[in-house]
Amino acid sequence: MQNPDFKWYSMRSREMHLSPRCPIASAELCPRYYASFWLLGKEGITTEISDDDQIRLERKWKPFAPIVAEEDVGITRNADSFTSISGLCPEVSFTVFSYFVSSLHRYVDEIDSDRAHQYLGTQQIDSSDFRWRWQAVTPRHYTECREYSIYSEVSSGKRKKTSKVRSTLSPKVRWQVLARDAFTCHYCGRRPPEVPLEVDHKIALADGGTDELENLISACTECNRGKGAQSITTK
Repeated sequence: MQNPDFKWYSMRSREMHLSPRCPIASAELCPRYYASFWLLGKEGITTEISDDDQIRLERKWKPFAPIVAEEDVGITRNADSFTSISGLCPEVSFTVFSYFVSSLHRYVDEIDSDRAHQYLGTQQIDSSDFRWRWQAVTPRHYTECREYSIYSEVSSGKRKKTSKVRSTLSPKVRWQVLARDAFTCHYCGRRPPEVPLEVDHKIALADGGTDELENLISACTECNRGKGAQSITTK
């Protein structure tokens, strides 16, 4: 049985020639990462997110909230303790529970737990195996997350040839800008899927602008093409 530890996780990343860890594992860059820590904090499993950050991030990620409960982060409780957690960000689950998984299920009772521990001991299975603590888990690599699929599509640069400006930006920087701006066009206020988004320079490169985050804004293709290579002037 596969143990979803760091060795397993990083090996899968290497096989796909990707970063060992998720590039958007941050409450500022991923709604599932935020929702996972928010729920665990609310349940007293981790430190709670501050009220100010919660209000800000809830507003930011509201347009990307799952429309069905099965896609959201959820917890099942029995009396004073939880029995299972589902929909977790695998990066958060590793930080808190030491395994890269989307769900964890506790043993039903001590009888089941004792039987499992007896078997694991008889088979001399290492204490790092998840079954010493959990009856079942669902291993997950970050590439299996819906949010990473969106990130990959947005940051892939498939339309680079049509935009000299965007060709200077790394996928990570572009995603940081779009996430910071709540995936909203700075000019017209529209969002995907109504319009595709790009990253624009406030001060154009030709006018001495840089690729620093403060000089970058989100813009839909239509607005960005209409603006052209002009710099944004402020009074």
